[in-house]
Amino acid sequence: MQLHISRGAPQTGKTVRLRQTAKNAGINEKNILIGTSYVDRELEAKVLVLALRGLKVICIDECREQQLAFLRRVKSRICNSVTVHVVVAN
Repeated sequence: MQLHISRGAPQTGKTVRLRQTAKNAGINEKNILIGTSYVDRELEAKVLVLALRGLKVICIDECREQQLAFLRRVKSRICNSVTVHVVVAN
């Protein structure tokens, strides 16, 4: 799995860029995962399920640092053809 992380000050366009990435990948905006809606390990499990279902691009907005740690942990369990784009909540 490839993990692309976007960080920065609030209101600098991170979410706008994530939405554009999703659109370019054919992902409906409503299918962008919102990290703050998941307990840390739930997000990890959701990403694993989506990757196993064959998604090649997964977009996550408002991800917490703890969730990012879990995603890094499962990185080796998901094939390299899957790309996860993450915006870290500040």
